[in-house]
Amino acid sequence: MKRRWKQETYQLIHDCHQKYNWKIDLMCKWAKIARSAYYKYFDPKRKPSKREERDKKIEAKIIEITKSNNSLFGTEKMTMAVNRQMSDEKPVYHKTVYRLMCINGIRSQKPRYQKLKFKHTTPEKTAENKLKRDFNASRPNEKWCTDITEVVAANLPKAYLCTVFDLYDRYPVGYAISKRNDTALVQAAYKQAVKAYPNAHPLFHSDRGFQFTRAPFQNQLKDQGMTQSMSRVGCCIDNGPMEGWQGIIKEMRVILHPQVASYDELNDSICKTIDYYINEDPQKRFNGLTAGE
Repeated sequence: MKRRWKQETYQLIHDCHQKYNWKIDLMCKWAKIARSAYYKYFDPKRKPSKREERDKKIEAKIIEITKSNNSLFGTEKMTMAVNRQMSDEKPVYHKTVYRLMCINGIRSQKPRYQKLKFKHTTPEKTAENKLKRDFNASRPNEKWCTDITEVVAANLPKAYLCTVFDLYDRYPVGYAISKRNDTALVQAAYKQAVKAYPNAHPLFHSDRGFQFTRAPFQNQLKDQGMTQSMSRVGCCIDNGPMEGWQGIIKEMRVILHPQVASYDELNDSICKTIDYYINEDPQKRFNGLTAGE
């Protein structure tokens, strides 16, 4: 922040001198900065140091990423994104990124959400919690989680997003969007996942929503060679990674696509956000790679 203040002060002194012909000596004295530092800053013959050249390159990349995603990333994500795009050069450290973000007044957006209310339903047939909060998987398609969440935009019908999520790499293997929170929504997401991975036989974990407890859906899981697991009553943390991922996607959507004028645009914005997560959102657990990589 101190460096940013100095740069702004140098520029202000320069502008006042050009516009009002105020004396540079007096303005430097009032601002308590060295006159030599001011002249050095504006010296056209001065060659930038290697650090300044590198900072300029990193700064340009930070600004480019910020414009592309409406200030979605904070320091940590921005550091991973910059390193991902500058992989052929020396690593960029988070302190450098933090400093350059401060100089340019860049900070991550954090939208606020209203608390959503859900109706309680009586499950038909439940399953034991076989996942038992063991959210690590040793291979792809070993453990899948699923859930449904509401996506809300002002003055538009709600969109319901159902996702099937691989715990190994936090990859959405299948998802579906609908105006109705019903069994057909779950079926659409499930069928997309099975179509993409027909030979997968994972542990399939969900909450106790009526869509997952009905006999036809449970029979489908058995026919596909999947073992069903369900969270305990009132324990959303039993499906923690899935719940967390849904929150991330909704937060990202608001930042990436803040203006949607119709349900179709809302639907499209959800799809684009999931695609951005898969291909552009670097993950700390993957050493800066995306879920798709």
